[in-house]
Amino acid sequence: MKREVEFKVGRETLRGSLFVPKGKGPFPGVVFYHGRGSSRKRYLEISKRLSNKGIMALAFDFRGCGKSDGVFKNQTQRMGIDDSRASLEFLLSQNVDRKRIGIAGSSFGGFVAAILMSDFDFVKSLVFRAPAVYPNELLDTHVENIQDEYKKIKKGKWLDSVAYDGISNFRGKLLIIQSEKDEVVKSWVVQNYFDKAVRASKKELVIQKGAKHSLLDNKKLLGEFYDLMFDWFTKTL
Repeated sequence: MKREVEFKVGRETLRGSLFVPKGKGPFPGVVFYHGRGSSRKRYLEISKRLSNKGIMALAFDFRGCGKSDGVFKNQTQRMGIDDSRASLEFLLSQNVDRKRIGIAGSSFGGFVAAILMSDFDFVKSLVFRAPAVYPNELLDTHVENIQDEYKKIKKGKWLDSVAYDGISNFRGKLLIIQSEKDEVVKSWVVQNYFDKAVRASKKELVIQKGAKHSLLDNKKLLGEFYDLMFDWFTKTL
């Protein structure tokens, strides 16, 4: 069953779609964090598939995206972290099993998911696709200004990101999907997430051959991504 839901972050409202399995529960649960400037739309299909297998799934829009409140150009990385926290707390308020929680994050969504692992260390399963990273000094930079700031940051600052600190606390099972021809997220950014996950009980790195950062123009690779997530969560939750 699909329900349209709302929840607050500060004074603003986030909107999403909650897919509830048949039965009494409590159910395993998964929340999806989309990429910067994207929306929940691309995760509705996989959310439905998971709910049909008994896993509750929440796909939502970050502020400034989709149907949520806010203006996109005014958003900051820290606001995205707050949004991701609010969505996870909303999922936890539903009829879910706290010991069987998963998160999937693409690009910016992977970045915020990694940060949450410092506080939500009970999360059992993670899937990152082309996870981006942002230096700590850019956490409060607005989206409209961030491109101008990138060139000023040295590589060492990127490696010190709070996202890498977060993933180092993760003790569950981690799948990272890297796009072979990613023109946005560098391979060393993705590899560092994998290397920093030193406490993960299991971790795998899959390289999607021929994939660019966005998969929207390649239905075959997009379907492959969905299948990888579906298989991972059904096996690890």
